[in-house]
Amino acid sequence: MRAAVLREAGRLVVEEVPRPEPEPGELLVRVRDCGICGSDLHAAATLPSGTVMGHEFAGEVAGLGAGVSGWQVGEPVVALPYMACGKCAACLAGDGIRCAAVRSLGLGDLPGAYAEYVRVQPASCLRIPERVGFRAAALVEPLAVALHGVRMAPVGAGTPCLVMGGGPIGLTTLLWCRAAGATVVVSEPAEGRAALARRLGAAATVHPGREHAGSRLQALTGRDPEAVFECVGVRGTLNDALAQAGVRATVVVLGVCFGADEIVPGLAVLKELVVRFALGYAKSEFAAALAALEERRLDVDPLVTDVVGVEDAPRAFEALTRPTAQGKVLIEF
Repeated sequence: MRAAVLREAGRLVVEEVPRPEPEPGELLVRVRDCGICGSDLHAAATLPSGTVMGHEFAGEVAGLGAGVSGWQVGEPVVALPYMACGKCAACLAGDGIRCAAVRSLGLGDLPGAYAEYVRVQPASCLRIPERVGFRAAALVEPLAVALHGVRMAPVGAGTPCLVMGGGPIGLTTLLWCRAAGATVVVSEPAEGRAALARRLGAAATVHPGREHAGSRLQALTGRDPEAVFECVGVRGTLNDALAQAGVRATVVVLGVCFGADEIVPGLAVLKELVVRFALGYAKSEFAAALAALEERRLDVDPLVTDVVGVEDAPRAFEALTRPTAQGKVLIEF
């Protein structure tokens, strides 16, 4: 099968690799669409050569391993991108990402979905509703990430929210905030992405190097930001989030900064801020994202700005290291 394989210097190379077979207790999924995630761009610098990345995907059941029942070949599915023990308290609560034995798909432990086929666990799978296409379903993973973060803050009708970063996680966070009736300002330096944020419902966008986003939100609503979502994950953005938040606001950290960073704790102390760090999602949030797509409560079509075949995946991946107007880029098989 064809796969976009990580090679030296963080480059993807399209290669022919053996088609996997489902092991006992597993499903084999034929990948139809897989998103390129920002965490893939970060991880490419540290993952070993030969890794097949890709953890935001939708497809159809192509094979059942021994002992698997309740699934049929051809059923459209999404899957949480990990395999877990299925027996511990975290797994039984639908929180398998917390399993001590968890193995991730596409981030080094197990091969991911930058390939025509991928192995998954039945317990991680959800059926795609008939009204939801594969492209939209491939957005369920980032939608679940954003929903998990938005649920950590008191977001409701009229809540003044600041979203820092107009990449896919910032834009999906914007969608959930708007669905709750919040007023949202997005801070994003790339004009193409800022324009997309406005199209998706942002009340305004600001360039972080030219304007104070919190001041723009105050001018629009008469209130300082009550929920700030940090969706960038680079050095300095967490402290900026603390600085822009209003008194007793909630700051949710969705961006992952892998290096050392500095904050001024006094900023949070003086305003009595609540700071929450978000990791992944629960299976229930995957289900909630699918339901929102089926019921047309979220318009995700504008999020998908680029669809490429696997042969063009290396070029699309490299282009995302210098984003301009890209929202979500999908590899389609």
